[in-house]
Amino acid sequence: MEPFERLEQALAERPKQLQQAKESGVKMIGFSGLGYVPEEIIHALGACPIRLVRGGDPEPIAAAAGYMDRVLCPFSRAQFGYHILEEEQRYQMLDCFICAITCQHMRRVADAFEYYTDMPVFRFGVPHDYSSAPALQYYYAMLGELSSNLEQFLGTKVDEAKLRDSIILYNDMRKLLHDISILRKNRPAPITGKDFFKLMHASFYLDPRDMIEILEQLQALLTAETTAPRDEGPRILLTGNMLAVGDYKVVDLIEQTGGAIVTEQFCGGVRHYDENVALNGDLIRGLAKRYLSGRAPGAFLRPSKQRLDLVARLAEQYAVDGVIWYQLRYCDTYNMEFFYFNTMMKKAGIPVLQLESEYDVEERGTLLNRIEGFMESLEGRAS
Repeated sequence: MEPFERLEQALAERPKQLQQAKESGVKMIGFSGLGYVPEEIIHALGACPIRLVRGGDPEPIAAAAGYMDRVLCPFSRAQFGYHILEEEQRYQMLDCFICAITCQHMRRVADAFEYYTDMPVFRFGVPHDYSSAPALQYYYAMLGELSSNLEQFLGTKVDEAKLRDSIILYNDMRKLLHDISILRKNRPAPITGKDFFKLMHASFYLDPRDMIEILEQLQALLTAETTAPRDEGPRILLTGNMLAVGDYKVVDLIEQTGGAIVTEQFCGGVRHYDENVALNGDLIRGLAKRYLSGRAPGAFLRPSKQRLDLVARLAEQYAVDGVIWYQLRYCDTYNMEFFYFNTMMKKAGIPVLQLESEYDVEERGTLLNRIEGFMESLEGRAS
């Protein structure tokens, strides 16, 4: 069976697997999907980590209207909206919810789950200064508190050997995603942007052992396969604050108009798979370093220049012809950062298109027109 056929089959079977696990007593631990909750801790405790990271649909936004303020970003509103709709199984089977408070939008998600449901909600803070020793110590303490809360909730203790095994497992999965992404430097890229996003998003949901098998098969296939010479459209770097599972509208439009997305930088993009956890010394401290200071920061963290520098490096390493900045409405942090990002890209001579979405079906036409115009402007740059 081809890797993507195995992937689709595994995703189709996953809800049943989760339901069977829940019926056998395994706790389903939901957590905010911006990448600051170490899945390894949940996995090592024998529970099932469920990342809440779906988006792109207008229906959950409407469903959340009576519970959450409209000026919150559509991703944050969607997380509670999916729970209200009772159509997405993962959002219905949770036993508790962990929320890393990265911004006021995510804080309100935690508030909604705490106020309108009877499930326990565990919050922990993420320091906005990600590079200093005091910030790392604070985050390390927060992870220690989270571990204690989960131990009490689950009635078990974090075993160091099991935690090490979980870290190795997730390290292996991230390493495979990284190695497959590196292949996209080739001309033409051997995998489409959408297919890579599906791989990355599947890694949020599938059992990591199953995901590793699929990634190993795909890596072997892509490495051995000789791509026939063909024309490749403009090479695009897609960046911004969040590309949720299912939010493929802009991705589809870019590829529909001839663009090739060869790299990405989002909360769930290269920052998700580009760094691993050190296995020497205190494992919780190793997790703290990896999840906070061991990778490029998000826009809400300071200093943010490292994040902008990373996007600039990716643009050079993947030989992109243009950058598309995709942000969600009401995410003012990223909207303000775009000014500095755009200035930096202009100095580097790289064209940039800024897009904004509220998961509204009516925005598709406007997005298509703007993307088409941008692709036309890149003609002659692609080689």
